[in-house]
Amino acid sequence: MTQDVQGIAVVHVNGNENGKEASLPTRTDYLGWIARAGLALTRCRTATDALDAMAAQLDAAPFLLRGYVILAEAETLRLSRVVSFGRAPTLPAALPLAGSLAGAAIAEKRLVVAPPATPSIAAWERTLASESTLVCAPFHSAALRGVIVAALAEGSGEAEEYGACLQGAATLICSTLERIGECEAQLRQHMRQIDEAHTGRLALIGRLTAALAHEINNPLQAIANTLYLVQHRPLSDEKRQRYLGMAQQETERVIASVRRMLDLYRSSEQGKRPVALHRVLDQALQQAGDVLRERGIVVRCLYAPDDLRVSGFAGHLRYACYNLILNSAYAMPRDGTLTIRTYRYDDDAAPSVVVEFADTGTAVDEADLPRLFDPDGPVRGEANGIELPLSYSIIEQHQGTLTVQRIADQVVFRVCLPAAT
Repeated sequence: MTQDVQGIAVVHVNGNENGKEASLPTRTDYLGWIARAGLALTRCRTATDALDAMAAQLDAAPFLLRGYVILAEAETLRLSRVVSFGRAPTLPAALPLAGSLAGAAIAEKRLVVAPPATPSIAAWERTLASESTLVCAPFHSAALRGVIVAALAEGSGEAEEYGACLQGAATLICSTLERIGECEAQLRQHMRQIDEAHTGRLALIGRLTAALAHEINNPLQAIANTLYLVQHRPLSDEKRQRYLGMAQQETERVIASVRRMLDLYRSSEQGKRPVALHRVLDQALQQAGDVLRERGIVVRCLYAPDDLRVSGFAGHLRYACYNLILNSAYAMPRDGTLTIRTYRYDDDAAPSVVVEFADTGTAVDEADLPRLFDPDGPVRGEANGIELPLSYSIIEQHQGTLTVQRIADQVVFRVCLPAAT
């Protein structure tokens, strides 16, 4: 303890002038009070609870009359939050702490003990102290600054011990608020991740719904037109049977579309698991078989010799590949060629599995290539424009990437997915 020119007793928080650190109180009852305060703070889950619990412990201390637990703005040193105890007078909002003993304690990171009638203290501190000794115990962390300001009970003759008690309490409230702040930050980050995942799922559901509506609408229109002709036009038996056959074929297309959507739902319910990529590709090619045969598309499969596996939803990945195959088929003229190539890619970060879809279909300007994945982007050939955004969303949900580039006379879509471990 030293004396400054104004007669204010000062104990440095991080050590006195001789380099000796400020010590805890020596009396057992004071140490017990600090322990009880610490126990009360361990039950707190919010900053408000912690401040209220600290104020309650300070109010119960027999050596204190009244005071505040104050949080200050880091840059302006204005009061940002305060909790009073012992019927201390109400402080105005955003009270400037600069020029006060409390502000000096915060700014200089030192414990300040001011005897009665100390000159040059702020008016609100003079009102709080009245004829008592005033103690200001600051606390600091990377995220907050604050101080406990208290008037000692009359007749208190152990100002240094009481100051040590308050400094211990300040350390406790600081560590508690820091712990709560870290927990709240983690919770906010977790909630953001949940919101982002939820938003991603909603976006995917919206795109899947749009795709289903598009796939179902065309065959339903054909079925409606066919049935109208059968019901309202005089037709020969041969024509009637042909039209009914067309309606049956379109009905089967609708059933197949709904079944694909159900496969997506079932796979997402089952959770992610290792998926054999080549099997997924073969199933996608089988689903797109009618379109490929109808358009005379030649398919070349250049699969890696290894059994490539990725972690994900088999139905989702199958649907993404199916849409990429359809997009290539609709973008090509009759008798086009679709080449599907797979390989493993090992880099310094983590091994990946790559599948490329190279087609000889409609070329796209280099500047427009990235916009193919936008719902309102350019459309290649007879594609409906929804296949690529759908595939992009699904691959992104699997922490993968889907890119496109022009190589010679081909448009190449490259899917890169983390390899299953």
